[in-house]
Amino acid sequence: MVMLKDIGEKEALMRIRNIVGRSRYLDFPDDAISIRFNEKFLIINIDGFSFKYSKYYWMDLYDLGWKAAAASISDIVAKGGKPIVTASSIGFRKNRSIKELRRVVKGLKNSSTYHGASYLGGDLNETPRDEWIDVLTIGISEKPPIPRKSRKSVRKGDIVLTWGNYGLTGVALHAHYNKVHLGSWRKVLEKTKRPKVDLEVLEFIEEVRRYIRSSQDVSDGLAETLWELSKVNDIGFRITYIPIDEEAVEYAKSYGLNPLDLALYGGEEYSIVFVVAKEIEGKLSLLKRNYDKLNVLGEVISEKTVYVEIKGEKKQVGRGWEYFRNK
Repeated sequence: MVMLKDIGEKEALMRIRNIVGRSRYLDFPDDAISIRFNEKFLIINIDGFSFKYSKYYWMDLYDLGWKAAAASISDIVAKGGKPIVTASSIGFRKNRSIKELRRVVKGLKNSSTYHGASYLGGDLNETPRDEWIDVLTIGISEKPPIPRKSRKSVRKGDIVLTWGNYGLTGVALHAHYNKVHLGSWRKVLEKTKRPKVDLEVLEFIEEVRRYIRSSQDVSDGLAETLWELSKVNDIGFRITYIPIDEEAVEYAKSYGLNPLDLALYGGEEYSIVFVVAKEIEGKLSLLKRNYDKLNVLGEVISEKTVYVEIKGEKKQVGRGWEYFRNK
């Protein structure tokens, strides 16, 4: 019998594709699914986590609710959709108080409101052990959603873009498992307790949509996102720059860590990686002036691998987080 621990989350999803079937707009397993409705496109995502895997020691129940909504909303934005409604399913132990439940729901509602969506409530369940939250988000787009697997050919020399900086969630993982007090690391606390999806990225997507070949939310780490985009599009990436937050660099110095590893193998950044046609190159200078969070990571290569080449050092990128396999 094939066990999930032997094949991992990604392979398990591929093995159930034939049950789910194909979609005209976003093929399973993409960040979301989509249907056409009244000349527009509804983009739908369901995402969730267990408290065991997602609650850092400095987070409270409100923070978990906030993060759960942001995680699902991020997948909608990565496909070019504007979030409009969210709903949730919560698994709680019976010895929890109503006050604690209210904290989770307030986090869900306030995060949804911050990101422009209406929180509609949802389902409540009893669980005997680890607690969890699932969030459903529905977004809307005037144009077809951006797929993970490009419907056009991704070619050598196409450009890899991202939005924002990396490293803070890598710091969070190190701090959590090593019980580092984060009192002076303000940005790490802010990033993990109240993660925010920058909706300005939707303006950027609207401006350059004709150039975008592929996109994916960064939730399992930048390394894993790059590998997933590489695999589904049958190409590779040469990464020549990774924007690392200054606070992550300082933390790495303080604890003898490699800041590049913090940037690649964090997770829950809720940023986006885009693969865009190389014809956009002449517009990049103007785009970077207009969108200061836009960064060029590198380029597409024909070799089916992912490597970083920064300051003369070439290093192959390993895989990131995967359910059922990672400890």
